[in-house]
Order: sequence, then structure tokens, then C-alpha cells
Amino acid sequence: LEYYRETGEKISVHNRKEREKESPFDARYYVLTMDRDALYARIDRRVDLMMEDGLLKEVEWLKAYGCTKDMTSMQGLGYKQLFEYNDLSEAVLRIKQETRHFAKRQLTWFKRERDVIWIDLDLFPDQEALLDHMQALIESKV
Repeated sequence: LEYYRETGEKISVHNRKEREKESPFDARYYVLTMDRDALYARIDRRVDLMMEDGLLKEVEWLKAYGCTKDMTSMQGLGYKQLFEYNDLSEAVLRIKQETRHFAKRQLTWFKRERDVIWIDLDLFPDQEALLDHMQALIESKV
């Protein structure tokens, strides 16, 4: 409303004009992706590691020191599912499922972005090969 009152234009017009502008910076926008099943398995392993590393104890500690479930800080993935659970295994499954949904939303968001350079992690045997590829892209001005 403030922008409309100042300019008489809708914010969507402003946003379109901004997207059309060329950046003064020589920047690259890389998005790393991988096979969806592999990504989901990786998410599941990561959640298991977080649990092994004490996520539940951390949430219990935060509750003991006065954090409540309606605090913004307690709305993050993992925290909100563990803050009030009846069945721990069900809570862990929910963390995994909601993290997979979050990853899917991120990919959808990146697909709408302009000038994205997609890199499929499945094509590289290790981080060094990936970084070499990215460096080659930079040097070739892609």
C-alpha cells in the first residue's frame, strides 16, 4: 500500500521492472540438485544423526528454560515436532516428512528464479570434482 500511495503503481509492476534490470555484479547463481530418492534418503539420515547428536535433549533443555511452543524459534523443523510429542518414533517420522516437503518447496522456488545454473550432484564423485566443475564454469563465463 505504501508503494502504491507513493508511486501510483502496483507492487507487481515494481517487481517486474526490478527483475528486468541487469545486475551490476558478475555473479553466478548455482543450485545443487540430486536424484529425489537419494535426496530423501539423505534427509532421513540427517534427521537420524540430529537425533543421535541430541536434538531431543536440546528441545527438552529449551523447554526447561522457559521456551514455549508458540515462540518463533520453536517453529523450526525438528523443534516443533519434538516440542510436544506423544510417540517419539512418530515425531521423528514427521520431522523427516516435513523436511522432505520443505526440500521440495525449495526446489519449486528455485525453478522460478532467473539465471539459475543447475548442477546435478549425481554427476560428480566428490566435492573436489564438483568445485573443479564450478570453477570451470566461472572461468568460461557461464
